[in-house]
Amino acid sequence: MANIVLLGRCNLRCPYCFAENYTHGENEDITDDTFAHLLDFAAPDKEIGLIGGEPLLHKNIDTYLDILSDDPRFLRVTVFTNGIFINKHIKSLLDKKIILLINVNSSGDIGRENFSQIDENIGMLCEYGMKERITLGINIYEENQNFEDFLYLVKKYNFKKVRVSVVIPKDRSEGAINYFMRMKQTMLSFYKELAALNVCPCYDCNAIPECVYTEEEKAFLSTLPYSNDTERDIFMGKRSVCSPIIDLYPDMTSSRCFGCSGEPRLKIKDFYNITDLRNCFFFSTDSVLVHIPSRSECEDCYKFKTFSCFGGCLCYKKSAEK
Repeated sequence: MANIVLLGRCNLRCPYCFAENYTHGENEDITDDTFAHLLDFAAPDKEIGLIGGEPLLHKNIDTYLDILSDDPRFLRVTVFTNGIFINKHIKSLLDKKIILLINVNSSGDIGRENFSQIDENIGMLCEYGMKERITLGINIYEENQNFEDFLYLVKKYNFKKVRVSVVIPKDRSEGAINYFMRMKQTMLSFYKELAALNVCPCYDCNAIPECVYTEEEKAFLSTLPYSNDTERDIFMGKRSVCSPIIDLYPDMTSSRCFGCSGEPRLKIKDFYNITDLRNCFFFSTDSVLVHIPSRSECEDCYKFKTFSCFGGCLCYKKSAEK
């Protein structure tokens, strides 16, 4: 799936947020002509994501959602949002093709008023029968993080599946494996909270390698209520690779994903369609970075040698290369 970056602006300033680096501080909002061109370019994927910044801040977001609802080339549209402005665009968001991934931050980070608005908006969506098309997401970004507000929403609306992501830090000098080792007790504590609620976790990116966990920790992870074997393998660290997602920007450039967004972007006009561009990123980025070990111990690892483990996000590899 490709993502269209509608704008670089956001109404929040979350402490871990990568968006300023991700969008290069751009103030440019996508134009109608560029949006139409990017839809044509991304059509072979048959699904699209709308991201930002906060995509619901774009002045023409309702028009764009209506266009996508009527476009037979796209079977699914995922809107990545902080959830605060859902009530202002509820009519356009009700189409059965639209999926909402609501990134939930604590009231301590975004303020009690904003959190209450998210709570109210989720309730509204559920009343409209959209619950099955909502996923709550959480970013784990600090040790001993407080998950109380997130779990409150999970329990209140009886969600049985949530998206989990371990934030890629802005400073990557620590290295992926050391960072995961430092963060894993916080992650495991959160997973135990989910297990107690019989909630299925699904992973986003920056997958954690198997070597980070002890045998006891892996035994616990194996008991979580996953929705499928692929999710189980990802959480167990048996599958810690990814493929280019592709983010398409208002200036008609592209990056492999947000993790690699600091690298020089490719011009969309130089490629036939999204498949052509994805293949380019695979051969120019992935096939190079997979050969860089996350740490010296990786060099003798079978999974590293067979390209079945990236040892964390490829952006760490780029840092190591530099």
